[in-house]
Amino acid sequence: MTIANRLKLFLGLIAVLLVGSCLILLFNQRQSRVDSRQASVQAQVATVGAAYSGVVTDLRTANGKRVNKGDVLMVTVSQDLQQAVALGTRPASNIAMDVDIKTSTITYKAAIGGYVSGLTANVGSFVPAGSQIASVVGDGMRSVVGTFELDPTQYQRVEIGAPVEVLLPDNTRLGGTVSDVEVAGSAGPHTTTRISVACAALGDKRYQAMARQGSPVTAIVTLRDDGILAGPTDALMTFLTKIGLR
Repeated sequence: MTIANRLKLFLGLIAVLLVGSCLILLFNQRQSRVDSRQASVQAQVATVGAAYSGVVTDLRTANGKRVNKGDVLMVTVSQDLQQAVALGTRPASNIAMDVDIKTSTITYKAAIGGYVSGLTANVGSFVPAGSQIASVVGDGMRSVVGTFELDPTQYQRVEIGAPVEVLLPDNTRLGGTVSDVEVAGSAGPHTTTRISVACAALGDKRYQAMARQGSPVTAIVTLRDDGILAGPTDALMTFLTKIGLR
C-alpha cells in the first residue's frame, strides 16, 4: 500500500469517526429534549361580571376591540340595584365599575388595557347577576402552559429554570424557561405533567397576532443531562449555534 493510499485511509477513518461522534452527540441532545403534547399561550385576563342583574342600555365595545384601562365597556340599568338600595344597601364603585344609585345604573369599565373577548351582550339584552359579560385580555406578560407525557426518568430531570424553546405557529422560535411543574395525572408508565413556561419575548408586538390568549404553540423542554456525554454535547450545541447551524 502506497503512502498516498495510507494517507487517504487514515483521513477517511478520521472523517468517519468525526461524523459518527457528531451524530452520537446530536442523538444524545435529542434525548435530552421533550416536546409538549399540547401547549397554549396564557395571558392576564380581567373578567367583566354583572354585579346586579339588569338590561344593557349602552354598549361601547366589541369582541377584538382594543381598550385602555378605565375605558367604558357598557352601561346597564338594574331593578335589582334599585331594590338593594331601597333595603339599605350602598354598593360602592371600584376600578371595574361605577355605580349610580340615583339612576340605578352600573357603568362597567376595563380594569386593564388589552382587547375584549367573550362579549355576548347587546343593547337591550338582559344580563343575570353574577354572569360573565365579557373579558379583557391584558397586554402584559405572556406565558405558555404545556402538557407533557413523561416517564419517571424524564420527570425527575425536569428542573425549574430549565431552558425551553417555544415554537410559534409560523415556526418562529423563542426562548423561555420552566417556571412551574405540576403533575396532572398518570396513566401506565407515563405521567401527565403540566409545565408553565416564562417567555418574555411573547410580549413583543411582532408576535401579537400569534401570542393571543389560547394560541396554540409547541414547547420543547430541555431536560437535565446526567450522562457522561453532557459536556461534549453542550460544547457541540454551542459551536453549532455560533456558526448559525442551530
